[in-house]
Amino acid sequence: MRGQPKMRTVIIPTINEEENIGRIIEAVYRYMGDEVAVLVIDDNSSDGTHALVQSAAVRHPLVRLVVRRNERGLGTAIRRGAQEAAEGPVVVMDADFSHDVTKLPMLFAGIEEGYDVVVGSRYMPGGKTVGWPAHRILVSRGAMLIAKLLLGAPLKDSMSNYAAFRSGKILVRGVHHSGYKYLLEVLATVPGLRVKEVPIVFRDRTRGSSKLGGKTILLYLSLVLKLFARKQRVHVRLS
Repeated sequence: MRGQPKMRTVIIPTINEEENIGRIIEAVYRYMGDEVAVLVIDDNSSDGTHALVQSAAVRHPLVRLVVRRNERGLGTAIRRGAQEAAEGPVVVMDADFSHDVTKLPMLFAGIEEGYDVVVGSRYMPGGKTVGWPAHRILVSRGAMLIAKLLLGAPLKDSMSNYAAFRSGKILVRGVHHSGYKYLLEVLATVPGLRVKEVPIVFRDRTRGSSKLGGKTILLYLSLVLKLFARKQRVHVRLS
């Protein structure tokens, strides 16, 4: 007799996302149904983000808000979310609709197929980026090439922030950097993961203000160099 399926959790880090958070939560439930938990990890927003999450929790009892008063950074927010999540698969996604919410079922399905990590890739066949100028895409691809040369990262999109994990324990073990690009650190810290990439369309945000910029690339390159200096390499089984 098979046991009960483990709870699936969507982790959404936020800071001042009142223009998006209510809509993204409703979109998650539209495509995933009611049997999924949504865990919002908020870095002490000063707008209406908290109230909107609490309102969504009235309609969807598996929505939960965790407010971090004294911490900042996407990496540590994801790690906190992984610690708070129920045992079972988790997906990390942005609040601003840059990640295609319609692909959530496909990411979770990859975990059910037996993969440890399923990455939403902008740069594999079928994937693309919408709303970015050509130079920004070029810089992104260049940064990933450096990661491939120094760390052996075989992925088409090692800078993706949209991914599913077999368990939050993988993130707890693998994320220690506070920067905006956490996936590479996980793949270099937790060896032997079975990884699959699936195509996604990434769309630059249309509402709210971006938290990213040139600093993101610099932090990513800094992480690559730190991992290289520590002799950490990416050893995954990529399908």
